[in-house]
Amino acid sequence: MFVYTSLILFLPLIGAILLLFLNKQPQKFFTNIIANVSIGIPMILSIILFIKYLFYPNIVETYILYTWAHTESFVLSLGILIDSLSALMAFVVTTVSFLVHVYSIAYMHKDESYNRFFIYTTFFTFSMLLIVFSDNFLQLFIGWELVGLSSYLLIGFWVQKETAIFANLKAFIVNRVGDIGLILGVCLVFIYNKDLNYFNFFNSIDVLENKTLDLLGYNISILPLIAFMLFIGAAAKSAQVPLQFWLPDSMEGPTPISALIHAATMVTAGIFMIARLSPLYEQSLYISNLILIIGCVTALFMGLVALVQNDIKRIIAYSTISQLGYMAVALGLSYYSLAIFHLMTHAFFKALLFLCAGSVILKCHHEQDITKMGGLKSCLPITYVTFFVGGLSMIGFPIFSGFFSKDLIIEALRFEGQLIAYYTLILGILVTTLYTSKIFFKVFYGENKLTNFNENEPEHNKILLVPLGVLAVFSIFIGLLLFKPIIEDNYFNSSLTDSIKLKEFFVASISTSHELIIHSFTSLSFLTVIIGLFSSYLLFFQYPNICEKIKNKFNFLYEILRNEFGFTYIANTYFPKHTNIISKALWKKSDEKIIDGFFVNGLANLINRFSIKIRLFQSGYLYHYAFTMIISLVLLLFFFYDF
Repeated sequence: MFVYTSLILFLPLIGAILLLFLNKQPQKFFTNIIANVSIGIPMILSIILFIKYLFYPNIVETYILYTWAHTESFVLSLGILIDSLSALMAFVVTTVSFLVHVYSIAYMHKDESYNRFFIYTTFFTFSMLLIVFSDNFLQLFIGWELVGLSSYLLIGFWVQKETAIFANLKAFIVNRVGDIGLILGVCLVFIYNKDLNYFNFFNSIDVLENKTLDLLGYNISILPLIAFMLFIGAAAKSAQVPLQFWLPDSMEGPTPISALIHAATMVTAGIFMIARLSPLYEQSLYISNLILIIGCVTALFMGLVALVQNDIKRIIAYSTISQLGYMAVALGLSYYSLAIFHLMTHAFFKALLFLCAGSVILKCHHEQDITKMGGLKSCLPITYVTFFVGGLSMIGFPIFSGFFSKDLIIEALRFEGQLIAYYTLILGILVTTLYTSKIFFKVFYGENKLTNFNENEPEHNKILLVPLGVLAVFSIFIGLLLFKPIIEDNYFNSSLTDSIKLKEFFVASISTSHELIIHSFTSLSFLTVIIGLFSSYLLFFQYPNICEKIKNKFNFLYEILRNEFGFTYIANTYFPKHTNIISKALWKKSDEKIIDGFFVNGLANLINRFSIKIRLFQSGYLYHYAFTMIISLVLLLFFFYDF
């Protein structure tokens, strides 16, 4: 498996390097070959690896690639960890990435920076796979930072757009805030464990449980502190409140990038990391409760924000944040398997929705405001059907993939007695149904309001439509097909720590997928979906004027939601303004006056003045040198001779 995994990991990197040498060459044929082969082969190998682990899930293998540093007290190395979790994640990342690459052949065909786009995407895929296969915190951090760098380049891909530059800077800065927590957590692991390997750290958890850190007179348990610091990094990367405001602005990049960031790579890294470190979070109850609370807030509040948006990509972006909240809830509840299961199903239906949005945007000549669209059902039949499938999967309609993962999380909350969180997510289902239906009715039904719109044009290039069909199939069947091997048969038994909880949950609540489906039609979540669909039909199709009346009547609430409960205002106005004041003060006082003025220029001026005086002794006259020698001799005798 080492050879398989090495090819999965390094082929995207090799592809990015090869494309870099083609950067000056305009031949798109070679770009397509290199980009798709470098992702396609890893996808095939990942599928083979994943299928193998479906039959043998308890295999865990580690390989050392390179030893960075070796001393008597510690070893820093780069390695590969192959287990059931990394196999599933590799399958998700490479599959979605390959389909996005195929889609991009048609979508980015006319872009002048076609080759540069694929350099970034292949490198992005490699960076995420580096996180997936890492066996230690050092490698995790390297992959983490490379993912951040790749996202910065991709979000600001269209460098001529000021909004894109602002968006990638915001994403970069917010993630650096999270990275402070991550690096502090990694440093604490190294200080107290003297080893950055995952398994060595897990084996020492019992020893570290009783260790404390004296901070400002308070004794703080080291394990919860490490868990909290690492969670800060995860919260920034996976866009959890209050570090979520960078993600909607990432829509400034090309639509395929939005699909890649939101579905399979960047935003899932935080969820994956917490799941990978499940033994740590099992010993940090307070931090798990914090994750649960933040997940509930994120799931509901960001769904409400999505409801008042009109930009099709921003609505789907906020839906991503909301769905990440569901995953965080499962993590906080210590049902790590359910979080990863929802991560998988979400990857496919969210990639599908974004690619459908790209299809709509292309048809509407890059218009993204859904209030200006309408009546696209007849001219975009494949996009219409596939969006319908993706939408049903996202709202958790029974049988569709999203239903199995979402409903399990909600049922787990009820089983654990977390009723406040349970009803919060039930309300979140209603909100999800409303904003998903809003897109559906406003885009595909009603009267088209666009100018220069030709209904007789063919839908799109077939290359663009193929990924939509494949992702639609995944969005329908992957949840049902993988429910038994992953959830019922405890696929993550060797990777995650929730096997006992899952067994108890299924014995007491739901034992099979068929029982879950039957149960769903009598559940509160299904009733909520039906109410949401009926309400959407009335609000967005039958009586669309009602929405405008509600908006005018509750304009104050509408503005609050438009500004993300104040997060947008703080992020775009207050925070930059005050950080600019602080940075200017540091620049003028610290940099110019102290560093430049005193240390750099001050020392230079001092040396210059001293050298001018010293230079006077180098006159070239013999009597000056003789006088200097006599004075020096007198001084030596005076100070060193014992009279």
